[in-house]
Amino acid sequence: MTVDSNYIIKICLLGEANVGKTSLVYRYIENKFRGNYKSTLGVNLLKKDMHLEEYGNVSAQIWDLGGQESFRSLRKLYLEGANGALIIYDCTNRSSFEKLEDWINDFKDARGDEPLLLIGNKTDLIDTIKVQESEGIDLAKKFNMKFVPTSAKTGSNVEDAFIGIIKKVLEKKV
Repeated sequence: MTVDSNYIIKICLLGEANVGKTSLVYRYIENKFRGNYKSTLGVNLLKKDMHLEEYGNVSAQIWDLGGQESFRSLRKLYLEGANGALIIYDCTNRSSFEKLEDWINDFKDARGDEPLLLIGNKTDLIDTIKVQESEGIDLAKKFNMKFVPTSAKTGSNVEDAFIGIIKKVLEKKV
């Protein structure tokens, strides 16, 4: 038996290749971690149905976009109709952090001021962290978004991040 959704929302996962977008979404949807996902080519679509007390039944369509530069020309197309996005970097890879403004600006160019949430992923790799949490917090403030440090491997803060962006989208829609 399927339950009708009160809301259907589209959330995009954005960030460079290998920051853990696919690992995060599978941790959120299936509560599983696998360390050996192949790079997403183009886009991977997933769905999570949930009941949120204040909104009823919600169906989140999650678009996991490939982070390779070769897919940049398709970004605007994939972002069409997006209600919000998780902007993700790998805190052990400074270059993934330095390219975030491109991702944020591409999203804003395509979707205006739809909600964004910044994720610093791979916080479990304490000995190899190259981007401090304070830097993530500062960037999030600059673009008026919330920052959440996560680990897809341990599951730390993953559900909080997804529910956070979903609720932010719903607040705007309602």
